[in-house]
Amino acid sequence: MKLKNSIENFILFVIFLVLIQTFAEDLAVLMGWSWDIRRTLIYTGFAFDLFFSVEFIVRYFNSLKKGRAMHYLVRERGWIDLVASLPLLILSSGPAVIALMQGAAFASAVGMLNILKVVKTVRIARILRLLRLLKVFKKIKFVDSPMAQRHVTRIITTVVSGFVLSMIVVSFALTLIPVKGVEEDFVEKHRLMAQRADSLASAGDFRAILEFEEYETVLMLRSKEGTLYTRYNNDQYKKWFGPSDYGYVQSGDIELFYNLKPLHAGGAGDNLLIFVSILLVLIILMVTYSPHFALTVTDPVNIMLRGMSDNSYNLEVLIPPEYESDGVYRLAQQYNEEYLPLKARNSDHQQGRTLALKVDNFDDLFK
Repeated sequence: MKLKNSIENFILFVIFLVLIQTFAEDLAVLMGWSWDIRRTLIYTGFAFDLFFSVEFIVRYFNSLKKGRAMHYLVRERGWIDLVASLPLLILSSGPAVIALMQGAAFASAVGMLNILKVVKTVRIARILRLLRLLKVFKKIKFVDSPMAQRHVTRIITTVVSGFVLSMIVVSFALTLIPVKGVEEDFVEKHRLMAQRADSLASAGDFRAILEFEEYETVLMLRSKEGTLYTRYNNDQYKKWFGPSDYGYVQSGDIELFYNLKPLHAGGAGDNLLIFVSILLVLIILMVTYSPHFALTVTDPVNIMLRGMSDNSYNLEVLIPPEYESDGVYRLAQQYNEEYLPLKARNSDHQQGRTLALKVDNFDDLFK
């Protein structure tokens, strides 16, 4: 039992860490941190996805051996453990790490945009990790009622998972619609630049190629003769750019490398906005609704239960005027006005009988 509690506490600690990592990974992209830091965050994200995938598999097969697999998936919200682990490992962090280990430009491969859209859609599921904070919720002392915990976790799970799953469905559906988006326009713009650069180079007007310097996303132009233009030196590219940070188009003899960071920063900003919004919703529900439910439902019920089971407990349920029409308080009103007086009369009667018996028992002493 002690070992099991230690493992559960360690998993809660890892949940806190992965939430920090999830936030930091998007923040690093948005703020343009160095490639070494972002690469480290990609590896740590993979490690967390692997950890939670193994955790889910272990929990699932343990439940399966006990014949409680469906109970784990549905009643214990194992489906959240599933959605927030294996799909991320297989479709997001796993391919990214493999590409890094192979030194490949993950984002510049064929079908780059479609891959980015699918990965972006899958990564939304990382937000479901916030729901794992509900395990921490059970540790909050003021919410010690199982009924309150069950109702509040059900509401939070419904709100957050409904929001996230609808975003995943809509995002995935948008990838199937053949409509040009910002990403396609971004690539098309640089393809046209490469065509113009090829025209200028074919005409021998290499000086005019320097006009591309004013386009901040253009990183490098190369031809068979070598580099025609570069925005940064090799040390700067090595420090600030990773394989997924640049795109590549070719027109004739011209190769154009362009900066994909603006696209990544836009996506990271959206992810952070969603992450923070859902985190605030989750905290607000925990902080405001949990005490409200405890005070207006579980407390009146607990008072009435104790009054019915404990002869010495005669506390009335306090009925707030604004909630007096609620079923719980209508029941509490009957408890206050009918049950407690009846209980008091019965108690007096029993005491009277007890007292009479005691007087009769002392009759012999006066003879």
